[in-house]
Amino acid sequence: MRILHLLVFLLTILLWEEEVSCGQSYYYFNPYYQTYRKKYMARMRGYHPRRYKNYQRDPSTVSKGDFLTSRPNMCRVKEVYGTGQRFYEGKVPQRRVCDRPTYIRYQCCPGYNMVEGEKGCPAVQPLQNLKFTALDLLQQKFPQLLTNTELEGNLLYQGAFTVFVPIDKAFENITYDDRQRLHPWTYHAPSLLHYHVVTGRYNYTTFKKQEEVPTLYYAEKKLRINKYPSGVATVNCARIMVPNQMASNGILHVIDRLIRPLDYRGTIADVILRDQRLTKFSQMLYKANLIDTLQKSKHFTLFIPEDKAFRRLSSGLNNKISNDRKVATAIAKYHIVKNTYCAASTVVSAQLVTMEGGFLAFICKFNGNYVNDAKLIEEDIVTTNGVIHIINKVLLPNTVKDILQVAHELDLTRLTELVHGAGLADWVQSRPEYTWFAPNDAAFEALSPIYKEALQEQPGLVEQMLKYHTLEGRMRTDSLVGEQTLRTGIDARIKVGVYHNGITVDSAHIVDSDMESSNGLIHIIDKVLIPPELNLLELIQSDPELEVFTNAIKKAGLEDLFKQQPNKQLTVIAPTTDAFYRMPTYTREDYMKNKEKLKRLIARHIIDRVVVSSGLDMSTTYSLMSRQLEPVAFKIEPSGTLWINKYAKVQARDHLALNGVIFKTDRVLHCLCKDIT
Repeated sequence: MRILHLLVFLLTILLWEEEVSCGQSYYYFNPYYQTYRKKYMARMRGYHPRRYKNYQRDPSTVSKGDFLTSRPNMCRVKEVYGTGQRFYEGKVPQRRVCDRPTYIRYQCCPGYNMVEGEKGCPAVQPLQNLKFTALDLLQQKFPQLLTNTELEGNLLYQGAFTVFVPIDKAFENITYDDRQRLHPWTYHAPSLLHYHVVTGRYNYTTFKKQEEVPTLYYAEKKLRINKYPSGVATVNCARIMVPNQMASNGILHVIDRLIRPLDYRGTIADVILRDQRLTKFSQMLYKANLIDTLQKSKHFTLFIPEDKAFRRLSSGLNNKISNDRKVATAIAKYHIVKNTYCAASTVVSAQLVTMEGGFLAFICKFNGNYVNDAKLIEEDIVTTNGVIHIINKVLLPNTVKDILQVAHELDLTRLTELVHGAGLADWVQSRPEYTWFAPNDAAFEALSPIYKEALQEQPGLVEQMLKYHTLEGRMRTDSLVGEQTLRTGIDARIKVGVYHNGITVDSAHIVDSDMESSNGLIHIIDKVLIPPELNLLELIQSDPELEVFTNAIKKAGLEDLFKQQPNKQLTVIAPTTDAFYRMPTYTREDYMKNKEKLKRLIARHIIDRVVVSSGLDMSTTYSLMSRQLEPVAFKIEPSGTLWINKYAKVQARDHLALNGVIFKTDRVLHCLCKDIT
């Protein structure tokens, strides 16, 4: 009996090890556990399986197409949770639409049906004419309005046509004028329905941006089709909800609203000048000489603030808008975007370039559409040459904000706090036409605690720091050249470097650039620039670890080279005293006794340009020639260690002087020390 118990025990252990090695427990194979697991995982992913039986949570990593492969003629439709909005899968790739999660619904593709006992939708329906195809799509109102009209005969027997069918809900609560225009007064008279019909087949995949096509309406009036990078397509700003429904005599697209001719309201200028809510903006347009452009040119999108929005501006800014043509022009152009962007054009966010040259963020949120932080209170006013959206705030370009306001909006919090704390806000805001190298918050965090405390307690130090970060005039990055030195607000010069990984000033990288303001230009950098106070010789002499190198410079008679003016910048590789004593004694003494040979050794450690470690890419070799015409190769390892010529380890880097930069190394560089003529 004991032997039997022992065998059972050993068998249990073996089975347990096998289960653990597979990463599965006994319960994994239990069907009750599997049912619970699926329900639990479904709830964790944000939906309840009982409520959404035929939904599957997006992302579409589930099955990777295997589901559709095994079930022919089934289509995936993306539905936005809580709204009923649907997008054909693949047309809108985003997992969230207007801050709401999306789900995938599987259904038969148009023209196919299920067959009992078979997977997918194997039954093929024969194509019907356009009218009956609309009825099959459960859109009743449009076919009903066709009854006893000439258009009905065309859609039944003629073709080929492309028809944009509004959903039934679009015909609810329409105006009296629209109701009259939907019903032709005679059999042959065109109605508003004719405006929804285009001759020829227009497939979703062939739609183009700003495409205007003639309709069957009076005098072949055109409608505007737009296809956006988000995957959405619109016709006169009505979103195409169900595209490419094939019929025997054309193609049918279901849209979310009734559309009207482009000239229904006139041009953009006509709409603005007629609307009593937009008088302030129309005055700006007159001052900026833009009325004629908005009357004759196309295509534009305008985000127009209502008059209430201007009352929320400061009196000083309102006076500038009224009296300064330059300010009025900048603000007006900042609200104008080339090309047509309907409210449905973005399902998450899009960056738009304005006529002024700045950028706007067009954002779709769960509670409506926004441009920057202004909400659209009326959308999609379609005109012959574009579209208008009315917003609740005035959008201000950086060119009308002072440099401190722009810095605050760029989230340069630590810098702006220092400026205000030192009482220098008026000085920063009132200075005309200058360039500011502005350190980001991470740059201030990286400072030593002593220096940070000094900045908090000494306004004079803050002023000196700010002056070292500023240049007279607007200097864009296009004007910055490698090996350039720039005069700052104090005596010290900033050293400019251009590398494969970007532009540096001193040892800081420019991480964002060319942000305009009314009185200057901002470049964001990733380090706080500390103005040097010593030249190269003084900096070397002040370091006790460089005592032998200092003596070598004196014996070689090269003091003047290291004291020269800031217009001649050098990179000095300074071996420490320990580095010299690592050399064989006879070699070191030979150099120290021979002045000419010592000069060549020191020249071996000098480069006639500034090199900073922030300009070096990781795991790449940056090679230059020394004054002795022997190679100097810098390389930063993934660990962050900087090596020179693979054997000299840099112990301290980027020590800035008035006339160059110093790297301290633990080895003296090998020198052929040939005589150079």
